[in-house]
Amino acid sequence: MAETPEWLKFEFYLAGTVLLEQGTQTGRLVVLRDGEIEVLRDGTFIASTRSPGAIFGEMSLLLEKPHTATVRAVSDVECYVIHDALKVLATHPAWTLQIARLLAQRVNNTTAALMAARPEAVDDDQERLIMPHYVLSDWGDPQV
Repeated sequence: MAETPEWLKFEFYLAGTVLLEQGTQTGRLVVLRDGEIEVLRDGTFIASTRSPGAIFGEMSLLLEKPHTATVRAVSDVECYVIHDALKVLATHPAWTLQIARLLAQRVNNTTAALMAARPEAVDDDQERLIMPHYVLSDWGDPQV
């Protein structure tokens, strides 16, 4: 078995512990190894997962903005945590690609959910699903 890199820290959290708090900026990524976590936004339950490999904190990290949700341990959890994750992603393209794939899957799922939530078309003049201009960046964007 390959040795764990020094920048990938194993951490254990007791049930009820907040791993990432909405409104804070930690600069770290959290990867679930075992246990269950929940995601809350403005105190409202959004989702929970027990899926090993689930990643949290990537939006805050990549946008360099505070976390948009709180991630809390429902049960005792084991995680891998990458502190100073921007630096790690800059030097480890395989991890960066994994984050890109995760984000692409989330966009795909969100678009599918938006389309499923729309009422059936009654004629050809139905309103189209239009993404806000800031959703579609181009290579000229200094952050790309």
